[in-house]
Amino acid sequence: MPYAIRGFGAWEDLVIKKWIMLAAIAAPALSFTTPSQAYQLAISQYGRVTATLPWAVAIEKGYFTDAGIKIDQVIAGAGGGTTLRNVLASDLPYGEVATSAAIAAKRSGLDVVIVNSSSSHIGEISLVTDPKSSIHAMADLAGKKAGYTAPRSTSDVLLHLAIKESHLGGRVETVATGGFGPGLTALETGAIQAAPLIDPILTLQPEKFRVVLHFADLIPRMTWLVGITTREFAKKNPELLRKLIAVRLQAVDFIYKNRDEAMRIYAKVWREDQQKVATYFPKYFGYDGEWTRGDFAKAGLAKMSEGLQLVGDVDKPVDWQAMIDQEFLPKDLQKPL
Repeated sequence: MPYAIRGFGAWEDLVIKKWIMLAAIAAPALSFTTPSQAYQLAISQYGRVTATLPWAVAIEKGYFTDAGIKIDQVIAGAGGGTTLRNVLASDLPYGEVATSAAIAAKRSGLDVVIVNSSSSHIGEISLVTDPKSSIHAMADLAGKKAGYTAPRSTSDVLLHLAIKESHLGGRVETVATGGFGPGLTALETGAIQAAPLIDPILTLQPEKFRVVLHFADLIPRMTWLVGITTREFAKKNPELLRKLIAVRLQAVDFIYKNRDEAMRIYAKVWREDQQKVATYFPKYFGYDGEWTRGDFAKAGLAKMSEGLQLVGDVDKPVDWQAMIDQEFLPKDLQKPL
């Protein structure tokens, strides 16, 4: 029977070039001069991926209001190109997207810039198999098929990194399944022998799957989620951009200092039973970099660059100096790249 999962969703392949003209047309309107204007904020997988929790906390605690910013809607894109297009089409061209989406946008000719990191830990995502199978470790996947959500997605990057780290290059057939749910359906029918999985199913229904690999065991740091904007917006609205980054930072600090309340906000926004959330939410505090304060970790950037090369998204190491502008971060968070 097909599985429906509230989680990362499929990180769709990126089709961005047609939005270059849209961005050019919209550029003259990117100067925000109306303090009372209400904006839409585009956040990839908002309310689905735990890394987006700071934005939920910021809304619930009134941090946007305190900063003089009115947000009337959060657009929760499905990830990848979807969220990027939402950012460009929004009246507030700042948002949170997969790092791979930001790189693809830059490569396609859009003058986007990364201004903060959001998560440099890939969390609980794991590679699972049928508990009745003979597969117990990565080595057992030799000659078999393993799934990922979509080409050049975060799960694609993770799977190829894991195959490389396990010295299985060329010995595992990788298959794009179209999402986490379809991946589990493919696993159930025998079309693949391993699939990626996240919470809450990973924790709440452990008897249904055998974990082959917790990706974080092999890949402890990878900067996979970032805040982006256009250089035009950054140039014309530097203070608004600093406020947005500061609001998120305030929310991150709140999460780590008020874990129980952060968990209640998570349960509310994710629409999950609070008692069930309590069984898996605490572990996120053990993931160094699950919610970053906006600063960039060299190791996380290097691992993402390596992964993007493995999946063919780039043909050489990413020039992070050209992609990242730290000017809008607090001075103490600006670090050499």
